[in-house]
Parts: sequence; C-alpha cells; structure tokens
Amino acid sequence: MNLNHLTVSGNLTRDPELRSVGADKSVTSFTVAHNTKFKTNDGEAKEEVTFIDCEAWGRQGEIAAQFLTKGSMVIVEGRIKQDNWTDKDGQKRSKLKISVEKVHLMPRGGNKDERDERDERELRAPTQQSTASPSGASSAPRSSPGPSPQPPNRAPMAPAGTADEPPF
Repeated sequence: MNLNHLTVSGNLTRDPELRSVGADKSVTSFTVAHNTKFKTNDGEAKEEVTFIDCEAWGRQGEIAAQFLTKGSMVIVEGRIKQDNWTDKDGQKRSKLKISVEKVHLMPRGGNKDERDERDERELRAPTQQSTASPSGASSAPRSSPGPSPQPPNRAPMAPAGTADEPPF
C-alpha cells in the first residue's frame, strides 16, 4: 500500500508566486502557517507554528495565484514531495513540501461576530422537505397547529467546530 496524502489548514504567509516553467507549464508557490495550541504538563497554554511550503501546478496554481493573498485561510490537500539540490557551497540540501492537488478557499470576514453569523448561515442543514401528494396536500405529518419551534424558512443549526478549526 502506498499512501501519501496530506491535508493542512492555515493561513498564507505571503502572496502566492506564479512562475512559468517552459512554454506551457506554470507553478505557483506559497507557504501555509499552521498554528497548534496545546497545554504543557504544567498547564501553561502554548502555541506552535509550523510553516509548510506548497507548490501547485497548472490550472490549480493559476487559480491559487488569482484568488489567494497573504493571510488567506486555506485547506490544502496534496502529497509530500522531497526536493534535493546542491547549494552554492557544494552541500547537498533537501526540503519537504506539499505538491498541491486541491486548494479549498476558506471564507474571510470582518470581525468575529460577522464571521460567526456567516458560519451559522453556511452550516445550516437543509430544511426538512415535505412531499406533496398528487392532490397538492402535504404528506408531512404535523404535530400540532401551534407555533413551530424554529422560525419559518430557517433550518436547524449544525454543530460548529471551535473558533480555531474549520467547521467540518
């Protein structure tokens, strides 16, 4: 079994750099910063940042260069790739990076309240559909003629993740 798949979320540390390689190929390079929060054995809150270099080829890279900017929140899927080279001093060097297969653009927003409200709208489950009979009467049972527990045209909320992780 050959499994080489990586999914990383984070923010871009700089604007993507689009380069032409040959007559008909292009590659876009960018770096994603992934923050991990944890507590030490002493209970002290710590944060660790990991910087991950990414490269996206062809149309995927062109789209990334067009829509992403420094600070953009993304989820990147791809495979780990190792680049090897010899530096100017003759030393052999290597670096791991993600060869991007998919980039998921995450919503940007204003203040936290606006983001939370937008996330709530995006996370709503589809409304419960009632099936109509050929006569036009609804076949969905009604429990009581009283008010609905939810406002009309609003679906129930799906559980959201924490503020630090994507809600999926």
